Amino acid sequence: MNADTTLEYFRTVSMHRMVDHYLPKFITCLESLDTRIIWACKDDEVGMNSIGGITFHVIEQVKRHTLRLSNPDLTYAKGIEDYFPSMNEEKDQLISELKLTFSHFQATLESVDQDHIDLYNLYHLVEHTSYHLGQIIDRAQRLTGAKYQFVQNGINEKKLRALVESKRANVGFY
Repeated sequence: MNADTTLEYFRTVSMHRMVDHYLPKFITCLESLDTRIIWACKDDEVGMNSIGGITFHVIEQVKRHTLRLSNPDLTYAKGIEDYFPSMNEEKDQLISELKLTFSHFQATLESVDQDHIDLYNLYHLVEHTSYHLGQIIDRAQRLTGAKYQFVQNGINEKKLRALVESKRANVGFY
């Protein structure tokens, strides 16, 4: 693969990982919890962020990266490392905002000129989202006693690879 096709491949893998792998996991976790639990932190968890706060942190991170894809020179005066708001938003509203944010990310990533993609920033977004998703899955499973079994239920690397290969076959980018 040359550099252009490698970047196109990475763009496609990243987009499908975020939209078809991570988003359904976020939704499954949030749907399994009631709104009160999404925003709760127990007394012995002082200083810990709520599942809702972590979700809004991810939403903000994805929004910022999406805007930077369209405007690579965009900078922010302040980071979001401490942005874990307690919004007490209804579960359905939180899920809707998450879906909308990932939808905008997908549309932008698919349409933006390859020269606007900063490989380092895209990689950071994917791994940062994965980290926080892992936190949410762990907390949600502990709180509900559920085992989501994502791999067994079709959200797995084999299916992700098939999506990417299907796109490759249809578009022929490498």
